[in-house]
Amino acid sequence: MSSGLSLPLPAGRFSGGEPLSILVVDDNPVTRSVLALKLRQWGYRVAEAENGISAWELLQSSPIQMVITDWMMPDMDGMALSRRIREEITSRYTYIIVVSALDSKPDILKGLQAGIDDYLVKPIDFDHLQARMAIGKRILDLEKGLLVQNELIQQNYFQTIRMVTHLMEAFDEELGGHCRRVGQLARTIGQMHPDVHEADLPVLEAAGFLHDIGMIGLSKAIVGKRETEMTGEEKILYRAHPVQGELILSEIESLKPISRLVRHHHEQINGKGFPDGLKGETIPVLARIISAASIYDSLCHKRKVPIENIPEHLMMLKGYRIEPRLIDMLLEVNRQRIVREQNASVLELPIDELKEGMVLADHIRRPNGALVLSKDTRLSAFTIETLKRFVELAAIESAVSVYRMLP
Repeated sequence: MSSGLSLPLPAGRFSGGEPLSILVVDDNPVTRSVLALKLRQWGYRVAEAENGISAWELLQSSPIQMVITDWMMPDMDGMALSRRIREEITSRYTYIIVVSALDSKPDILKGLQAGIDDYLVKPIDFDHLQARMAIGKRILDLEKGLLVQNELIQQNYFQTIRMVTHLMEAFDEELGGHCRRVGQLARTIGQMHPDVHEADLPVLEAAGFLHDIGMIGLSKAIVGKRETEMTGEEKILYRAHPVQGELILSEIESLKPISRLVRHHHEQINGKGFPDGLKGETIPVLARIISAASIYDSLCHKRKVPIENIPEHLMMLKGYRIEPRLIDMLLEVNRQRIVREQNASVLELPIDELKEGMVLADHIRRPNGALVLSKDTRLSAFTIETLKRFVELAAIESAVSVYRMLP
């Protein structure tokens, strides 16, 4: 029964304009249908489920922002559903309102402990429900705004890291290209690795981009040499670059997790690496991945080992410098690369027709020879916009070479 309180109807939409998506869960089909109809009249997008199990299936496949659920249901009740939402849906916040005939203090406390946001007692007062839903909508709007801001911060963060990589490439074309490729390869390996979580991938990629930043202070004569070709003094200077890189990055609070990985990217599982002589699993797993990616890229680009001969060289490092599991992953990466190169052709495209994910088939340079972007760079929205600005300034040609994968 309505209380008679007159409230403005909620728009049923986020501040950005899209309809709020609500899941109504109740094993009573009449109650469920009446509530769902009222919510649709208020402008919400509504899905229905007859019990907690059906609701959970919908939640896994649909971007639902709010759940209004009965407590007492067969198979999976409202409390069990609420606990599962809180434990397993972490990528977004789901606002939960439980509706129940139980109204004692212990019952309400039990619901709050299960992770619900609000609690209404049957029979449902729709004016009261409107007011409670308006609170939930404001909270979801705030959460959405925070997510947008966080995404912008993340974009700026990685654009800055990529800019530093480009500066390294301007300092030394080979060094910068090596760091860029290692960052990309490290992320690829991380996606294959069972001990690397999704949240670790941005840190892993950024550390790969910046792993050799400590080399900037070295002379180009040292940077271009293999360690076996260095004199004693050159080797001392070279072996200090992981520590120097850590010192540079640790000055910025947000880069401290990356700085520790940079310090350890030359450690070896046999304990004969530097600077700390760490061994086996005492080396952070992300640092082991960066090390493996760096060695692979050096084989390909610095030592110019033909791609079909890479497996032979990797097998000599298995269980010695690189752990066997990472060798197996590198072998798979190499196999996939062989397939891609066999199927790849090159396409000349105007810069206006470039799309995210395309890969450059050649360097892009200014008329004076200065490098803008290196071959094998995977294009992002940011790099494409940068290239468009260069074209407007007549600083580069208006068409570039990209790889086209044949079916």
